[in-house]
Amino acid sequence: MAINSVNGSNGDFFNAFFNTGQNNNSGGIGLFSGTSSVIGDMSLIKSGSYKKLLNAYYSTQKENAKKSLDGTSTDDETAATDSTGSLQMAKSDAESLLDALDGLNTKSLYKNTLDEKGKPVYDTDKINSAVKKYVEAYNSFIDSTGDLNSTKMLSKTLDVIKNTKKNAGLLSDIGITIGKDNKLTLDEDKLKKSNMTTVNTLFVGSGSYGSSVTSKASASYRIANSTAYTNNHASAYTYNGAYSYLGTTSTTKMNKYL
Repeated sequence: MAINSVNGSNGDFFNAFFNTGQNNNSGGIGLFSGTSSVIGDMSLIKSGSYKKLLNAYYSTQKENAKKSLDGTSTDDETAATDSTGSLQMAKSDAESLLDALDGLNTKSLYKNTLDEKGKPVYDTDKINSAVKKYVEAYNSFIDSTGDLNSTKMLSKTLDVIKNTKKNAGLLSDIGITIGKDNKLTLDEDKLKKSNMTTVNTLFVGSGSYGSSVTSKASASYRIANSTAYTNNHASAYTYNGAYSYLGTTSTTKMNKYL
């Protein structure tokens, strides 16, 4: 409900400011009415209700954190919280991995010409560069997502690692090996001498290894983005003073603490 302008309706200045009824001539409520949202909010602050609300809320948050440290809770909502910075890093690395996969999924990368003997000749330098970019992005993704506490994120990272191990044979054929730390190492000389159709098979098309990693990296990007947003907005007030819960205005979520 809005507070009327200085002039009020039909120039009714006093009614606009001092009306204590349900509605004045303009359909609004007077500034000093008991039902004014402005004075009502001031009353809540003065009575200490807002302080009780905040104390109760943060007390709950501390209790949840304690449960997580004691190992009594495994839910993502009460698990140890990942910092916004670490989530943004994971999001960025997921995006870089998706970009590298997109480059390897480009059919034009595997265009070839035939030599005198009819053997296909590929631009091995371009393919080598694309594979190297993938290996570097993959390792960064494993690093940043593997350091998070979110079970949802860790689950996606584990899926990526499993899919990679399932394709260890083909990856080895093009010079990519998997280390004990689950990171990849590229032998560029072996890649240049390998059959480029194997690279195509691994990274191009639906159902390929590249497609499965793309799916998990996309999910990781969305989870990291959404969790980072939640971190920044879950305990905030909107510009007009309403309580914002996970980016949406809600009052019922906090009423039980009043």
